[in-house]
This record gives sequence, C-alpha cells and structure tokens, in this order.
Amino acid sequence: MTFFLFAAEYTLAQKDHSVKKDPWQSKEIWVAVPINRQLSHDKIDRLQQQADAADGNKDQQISIYGNEEGGNILTQALIKRVDELQIIIENLPLDHWKKVSTLAYLEEDVKQFTREISVSKQNPEYFKKLIQHFEDIFKLHDKNEGMVEYINSHFTRALYGSLHMLKNDKPAIQAVYKNMVRVYPDEMLKKFNEFSGMEAASDLMAYIAPKKPNLILTYATSTSAERNAVRNCKDPLVQSIVQIADKAKQPLRAIVFLDDLHSGQMKLDEVNSYTGDNASYYRQLVKQRMKSNSMTKKVLDRECKLQALEYVRVMNELHDSPDPIRFKCIEPLSPREMYFLMVLCSDEIYTSTFVGTFNRMLLKMAPLKGDAFLKESNMDKFRTFIRMCAGYNKLDEYLKTIDVQDRNDLMASFVDRIDKNAETDVEDAVDIADAIGSIDDPDLVDFLLARLKENYERTYLEDNKRGLIIYFLLHTLTTSIINPDASSEELQSQLKIPPIANVPFQTLRDNSNTVVEQVYFFGDDDGISSYNNFMTYFKSDEWKIEKNEQWVTITSLKGNSTKIYANLPLAEPKDEEAQNLLNVHLKQANIKPRVVIHRGHSYHLPTTLKNLNSDNKVIILGSCGGYHNLSTILTSSEDAHIISSKQTGTMLVTDPILQSFNTRMVNGQDVNWIELWNEVGAKMKTPALQDKFNDYVPPHKNMGALFLKAFKIQLHEQGIQM
Repeated sequence: MTFFLFAAEYTLAQKDHSVKKDPWQSKEIWVAVPINRQLSHDKIDRLQQQADAADGNKDQQISIYGNEEGGNILTQALIKRVDELQIIIENLPLDHWKKVSTLAYLEEDVKQFTREISVSKQNPEYFKKLIQHFEDIFKLHDKNEGMVEYINSHFTRALYGSLHMLKNDKPAIQAVYKNMVRVYPDEMLKKFNEFSGMEAASDLMAYIAPKKPNLILTYATSTSAERNAVRNCKDPLVQSIVQIADKAKQPLRAIVFLDDLHSGQMKLDEVNSYTGDNASYYRQLVKQRMKSNSMTKKVLDRECKLQALEYVRVMNELHDSPDPIRFKCIEPLSPREMYFLMVLCSDEIYTSTFVGTFNRMLLKMAPLKGDAFLKESNMDKFRTFIRMCAGYNKLDEYLKTIDVQDRNDLMASFVDRIDKNAETDVEDAVDIADAIGSIDDPDLVDFLLARLKENYERTYLEDNKRGLIIYFLLHTLTTSIINPDASSEELQSQLKIPPIANVPFQTLRDNSNTVVEQVYFFGDDDGISSYNNFMTYFKSDEWKIEKNEQWVTITSLKGNSTKIYANLPLAEPKDEEAQNLLNVHLKQANIKPRVVIHRGHSYHLPTTLKNLNSDNKVIILGSCGGYHNLSTILTSSEDAHIISSKQTGTMLVTDPILQSFNTRMVNGQDVNWIELWNEVGAKMKTPALQDKFNDYVPPHKNMGALFLKAFKIQLHEQGIQM
C-alpha cells in the first residue's frame, strides 16, 4: 500500500478535531507519512507485490492451484489485512521509532511468505494465524501486558514464527519454546541449539524419552549439549535412563529392560546379571517379547535378532557336522526360544538349520498343541512362521499337532485383517503370497481362497482402498495357483504388471548390443568352490577368459556379444574390495550390467543388493528372497525378474540355470522362464538334486515379488502412499 504525501490530503485529514477516532477501525491515513518512514512501507509493499505475482498474475489476489479457499485466506491475510495494519500503525499515537520497529516486525512476517514461495510450502492457515498473532502481540505490547498467558492459551505454530516480536521478553520466548517442544518434539530436536540453555531443552528430553529411549541414553553418555539437558531433566523416565547410563554394565543391552526398570519390576543388579551372559540375555529378551514393552519395542526387535543370529550362524556353519554337534547350542533352549531363532532369522537360516530347529521345537513343545503354542507366544511373527513352514514343507506336520477345527481357525487368522496394521500389512501380504505359493494341499488353498474373498468383500464395504488392493492381489495370485494352466499373460493382465514369464532379448542388450552380466563371489570355502565350478562351464573355443588381480572377464567368441564380469573369491575382506574395484571400473567405462548374480550366503546379500540399480533387468539370488530383500530389489529396479531360493543356493542348480540362460544370450533368444525352468529341471537326474532345484523360485512363480510389483502399481494408480 503506497502513501502519497499531498498537502491537500493532510489538510483534509485535519478538518474535524471534535470526532474521536479509533485507529483500529481506520480505513485511510489520517496524517501524511513522513518521507523517512515511507521506506518502511515501501519494503512491505514490495514483498506484497512479490507474493501477488507468485502465481503469474499481478491482480491483488494470491492463488494456489487446486486450492481456491487457501488462496483467498492468503489474500485476506497478506494483502488486505497487512494493508489495513499499515494504516492502523500510522494512525496510532506512537512515536516515529516505535512505528518503524512495528513496521519492521510486519515486514518480517510478510517476508516469511516470500521465503516459503521458493520452497513451495504455502500453508494458508499458518499465515492467517501469523498475521493475527502480529496484531495480538502488538496490542499486548501497546497495553504493557504480559505475553505468557496469551502464548499458552492461543498457541499455534505461527507463534514460533513471531519470535522476532518477543526478542526482549525472555519469559515469552521460554513459553514459545516450551509449547513448540510439546507439540513438535521431533522438529525441535533438529533445532536444539536454539534453546539448549532453556527449560524447554529438558522438557524436550521428557517428551522424546518414551518414543526414543535409546537416543536419550546416547545423550546421557555423550559430551554434547544434549547431555546437560538430559541430566538436568527431572522427568522420572529420563532419570531411569540416566541410571542405566551410569550404573548398567552394558547400557546398550540394559535399555531393553527400561519398562521393567522404570516400573520397579526389575533392579539394575538383576539386569546386569543377564546382560553379561549371551545365553541368559537371549532368554530374557524372549521373555520381554511376551510383555507389552511399548517404549523399547524397536530396540528389543533389534537385540533379539542379533542374539538369535548368533545361534543360527553357528548351526549354519556346522552344516556338514553330525546333528548332535550341529544343534548342541540350542539344546538348552525352550520351544519358544527356538521359535524365535527361526522367525527372526528367516533371511539367513539354512533349510537344514530350520528343519533341525523345527523338529527339536516340536519335540519340546509336546503335548502342547500348535495353535496354543502360538497363542502363548502372543502370535508374534506367526505369519512368518507359517510362511517358512510352508516353504520348507513342514506346514502339514505342524498343523497335525492341532485339532481340525482349530487348524482352520489358525489358517483363517493367517490371512484375516492384515490391513488393520499399516506398519506390517505389506510384509504380512508377502508372507501370505509366498506361503500359499508353497502349499501343496488343495483343500487348504481352497479354504484360504475363500477367506481372502471374505476379506476382500469386507474391505470393499469398509471403503478401505489400501486393504481392497491387498486382498484383490492376494485373491488373484491364489487363483493363479489353483489354475496353473492359465496363461501367465492372463495373470500379468490382471495384476497390471510387465511380462512375468518372458524377458525380451533386446531389453538385455546395452548400447553396444552386448549382454553384460556381473557375478558377485565371496571368499569363504563355499564361494571358492562355487567360483571354480562356475568357470568350468566356459569352454576355450566358445569363450575368451581374461583375468587380473581382482576380477575375471569372460567374453563370448561366437554368436551374440555377451560379457560376464566376476570378482575373484579372494579372502575376506579382499573379496569385497575386489567387488568395489570392479564396480568402479564398470562405472568409469560406462558399462551397465543388465544381469546381476549373487553367489553367496544370505548374510553376504546386502553387499550385492546395495549395488543394484534400474539398469538391472534379471537378478539371480543364490539365497533367500524374503520380503526385505525383495523390497530392496524392487526399489532399485522395479521391473526386475528375480530368481531366488528358499535356502542358500547350490552351485549344482545355479550353474545349470546360468548355462541355460547364457546359451539364450549367445543365441540372441528371448528368455521364456517356463521353458528354461523345464529345461533345467530335466537336468536334475537324482531325487536329491530335484529337491534342491525345487527350492528355487523362478520369476513367474515368485509370488512375493509379483505381489510387491502389482501393489506398487495399483497404489500409484489410486494415488495412495506406499
């Protein structure tokens, strides 16, 4: 709003002295603005013009695409009301410098909007409240009234944006920060240095302690500014964490028992006796899982898995040893403790380790029935357990421990209402898809199909779009299992996903018309054996082999150009160093592998997965393809065709698969997974080899991967967040 300094206007405004005017109701200037204050108004006017022009039109109207009401709110606050406030400030009986400073506050408020424009964060309600707070604070200042009561009773986030008006009022600033940490603790944690010396700093620690006790523990043992805030905080929970930091022998383990320590159910001396011994610690962790440890659930999950892996890796490493030696480490464990070894380590456990642990759990569990056992274990990870039992052909044996009607109830709960937990619904759905894909009992599959249909109808009636998509996809996948003769094209069409049974040869060639493959080997005994066996498939009259100190390059001499890069299985950690050097070489040479092959145990898999990208079209895992692995792969390459195994793969199966695949590459043929799978299956001449081959899952039968692909596409089409 521009003020013109005409003498006539000044004279006109001075005509009637008898009428007492209210500046807060004024709509026009009463006294001409002196030129040395006009600059303050000009600054505000320019910011308003910038805000007005942000939508491409200078029309005294701020517009937001798709939000007419929001645009009107901004126009009223930043154009119309700011204009009125400029007039009011000029008409109030304030001295020159008071008016200048007040206009500067108003300028800062409008400037906040112009900053927001540049980052596309326009929040109409925020700016409406910001201008209202300006007005309220201005009035309270004018009346010399305190601000704290107003801040506490009218708090909004916009008061944080009004801090510049409170710079000399320490109680008011304290009140703003105390309210900010109460309402926005996570945001204020990132801005801790702004208020580290205030009472609000300790308040913040009290607010975040129930959600992030580990973070409070870290602060308590650090030398950062947060340490003082934690130790000065009088909150009982924070003080319990400080006690753990100061008196626990292993604080990072002891924090798992925070709920019991804080409630007085346990003493630190007792906790110290557990954390110093791995076996006792794992036993107590399993007991903690049976309680509602809301504060330490994430820490408990992590620690349980770490301790479970200690047992599983020992049994995996002893896979060639007699069972009494191999499974000796779990003999002292209870059935429940064995159960959690299996379900928490599903990505790493070998088939034989699972089977041996399962058999011992079943013996110790008797005479308790399987459904009662799961209920006594709070149904914790039971979907993972059923999926694993199905995958390792142990589901029928487990269900036989349960009465017939109760079996149906258990399997119904396996598929029912997974949509009710948004944190686990997708993982649960992948477990269901993988399990149903492994179940051989047609009656059980029919029963599950009927339950899936019931849940689909329920989510439809509830207008639950996310749940509807989940159950539609699960029902569609299950129907495809019941009708295996239906074409993959039909399933592909129903799921709205790219081809699942075929990979066009052309999509596997790079810009130089070469098919590039990359193989990851590891330096343990299995990796060395796998590498040596792999190399026997490349005859000298068909393939050229070049080797340096880190990797081997294998190039076809006949047919279509095919190149295979494989790092040498050097002793750890040189194997990973060789992989990294090979990756650098490929990147510098702009060589983009379309095919990636992992030749190692599942605990090596993260090393391979971290290097995946959207160029990878076929990914062959010689190890488990569980939910987290599939999700990682499809995040990197959403259309990837994935071959995985229910256990760590064997070179006796993986190499024939690669041989058949590479023959097609050299011949320039499209890959038909159904044909390739039948071809490789025919080479498995013994029952033992056939069993190993049956553990492999081809792309068109990888139900978990198919579900995830289709789910992402359906969510995108419906505009729903993953």
